[in-house]
Amino acid sequence: MDWIKKNLGLVIGGLLVLAGLGASGYYLYTKIQLSNSISAQLEEQDQKLQSLMRMKPHPGNRKVDNIALAKEQEAQLTNFAARARAQFAPVPYPTNIDSGAFGLLLADTLDHLHRRARMTGTKLPDGYAFTFAVQKQALSFEPKSIEPLTRALMEVKTLSEILLDARVIELERIRRPSVAANDTPGLTLGGGPSDYWTRKPVTNDLAVVIPYELVFRGFSSELQAFMQGLARSPHNFLLKNLIVDTGETNEVDMFSPDLGTGGDEGNMPRMSPQMLMMLRYGLRPGMRGMPMMPQPTDAATEAARAEANIIVREKPFRVTAWVDVVRLRDPAEAAASRARSRRGPAAPGAESTGAETAPEVPTAAAF
Repeated sequence: MDWIKKNLGLVIGGLLVLAGLGASGYYLYTKIQLSNSISAQLEEQDQKLQSLMRMKPHPGNRKVDNIALAKEQEAQLTNFAARARAQFAPVPYPTNIDSGAFGLLLADTLDHLHRRARMTGTKLPDGYAFTFAVQKQALSFEPKSIEPLTRALMEVKTLSEILLDARVIELERIRRPSVAANDTPGLTLGGGPSDYWTRKPVTNDLAVVIPYELVFRGFSSELQAFMQGLARSPHNFLLKNLIVDTGETNEVDMFSPDLGTGGDEGNMPRMSPQMLMMLRYGLRPGMRGMPMMPQPTDAATEAARAEANIIVREKPFRVTAWVDVVRLRDPAEAAASRARSRRGPAAPGAESTGAETAPEVPTAAAF
């Protein structure tokens, strides 16, 4: 203790030197750790750069600017989308009409379709209203339902004109999704077919798809004309499903043992298998080794023989067609819809479009 008292300055100096050495060591340790961390990050970035340099296509260099090329290709896609929109012309419909104007439009449209059906010889159900039986009897319409009803009326009119131009024998029914409050699926008036079905419109970033069902009767030529009408239409009609119900077979077997009897076994004798083989391979009765064929001459046999010459007896069949009408969305509306979806679900009480929302379709450029 005496020595410390005598050398107090030396002791204090030594302690200060030790504290300085400790602080210097800690500072050096932290800087070494920081240097190692920066070195690891630099190594990671260098590996990413090397992987990018080995990628195909190459991200670019001083001679090739792939970023500019990507922007140019994006502009080309945008121009292609703009040109493609011209190929999807929507069905035109009048806008800014009130309840009375829609009532007159509905009456004129139904009268036009009935007159056209009489001209083409297409049979319609008695008093058929082309899915607008409820609206036909209404005296007024809700303002919010006038526009969707008008669009549905014009689409039904266009589809019906394609059917009538095809000169189908009979139009049994058309069904559409409900677009107004009084459009009740399953509702029928006067015991007729339902105007609505349970399928709903589907919407995504590009378009709204509205399904329709068309049921009619006709021959092969009418079905062909109907499908050609859909293909040639400038509007957005997609044939999604086609069901043809032919009923009983229309084919006649020429080589049936019962052919030519006409339901009366006494009119024409039943041909044996040998006779059928002769007919098939062009052998004539009376040839050497071939039996003679009986030659009945009565009128009933002649009628049966004429009937036997009919290979196909065509009958009208029943066709059920599912046709989707595609309405392209406005790009600004689609962008606003995407922004709303990013913000989260709509607040309670917000107005709904009544269409189901399909999963988003990733695209380079929205139509």
